[in-house]
Amino acid sequence: MKQNIKAILAPMSPKERMAYIWDYYKFHIIGTIAAIILLISFISSIGEKKEVVLNMTIIGQGVNTEGVVELQEQLTNKLVQDKADEEVSIQHLTYNKSSMDQASRAGIQKMSAEITLGAIDIMIVEKDLFEEISSQPSSLLALNDFQGIDKLITSDEKVYGLSTSDIKLLSPLGLDENKVLCVPSTTKNLKNINKFFTLVSE
Repeated sequence: MKQNIKAILAPMSPKERMAYIWDYYKFHIIGTIAAIILLISFISSIGEKKEVVLNMTIIGQGVNTEGVVELQEQLTNKLVQDKADEEVSIQHLTYNKSSMDQASRAGIQKMSAEITLGAIDIMIVEKDLFEEISSQPSSLLALNDFQGIDKLITSDEKVYGLSTSDIKLLSPLGLDENKVLCVPSTTKNLKNINKFFTLVSE
């Protein structure tokens, strides 16, 4: 087979050889280049990815996107020691119960999957969504048990959600009074959640 290709290419000019090779092997060439690009991209993303020390997810409408960046930087500065390799992550997922468009359904699905995996440490959700989540047994942790929270909770009863309007630290987000902060019971990050609530109570 190699001899045949050599024999075919031998009488051709360099330009004709390139044209011949492209015509017969273009899919192989394109596939190889694409594979190399994907591999480089994958290796790069692994190298650049930081460890998330606290993952906050906001699901709902009326969130100041610039405030999300501001709060993320603020929390990273206060909670992260090794800023080269660690960070606080805040993601905003769209949700509108009245319309439940494609973006809202995708947001709910992503939130549910991440809760199941224990990937969300702190959630800020609409009141109606909070009521739906909290109606499921053992879905949320009682906030009374976290350090510093006693400055925000005066009740002896178990409290599973706080109005975000009571939390000064969250003011950059520009949230309305219809938002509730809560902690999924699947989280494995109690140490950093305690640090977060210590900041909240300052």
